[in-house]
Amino acid sequence: MDASAVPNRSAALPEIMTLSFIWWGLLPLLLIIAIVDLATMSQARRVRLLRRAGLTQSAIADRLQISRYRVRQALA
Repeated sequence: MDASAVPNRSAALPEIMTLSFIWWGLLPLLLIIAIVDLATMSQARRVRLLRRAGLTQSAIADRLQISRYRVRQALA
């Protein structure tokens, strides 16, 4: 077998390494942003999020330890 018949696979290595570094560099940053977003979420936004997840007003009120009236206000 001729040496020129073997494909040179090292040509794509820099692109793969760059994508890998970008992925593993951005992943922790996105995780930190998500945690900060959850920690600073307003009560009204949290109510809307839980409602979109399928919880009832009573279940949302119990989970957030607020009155059902407050849940209705946030959803209005």
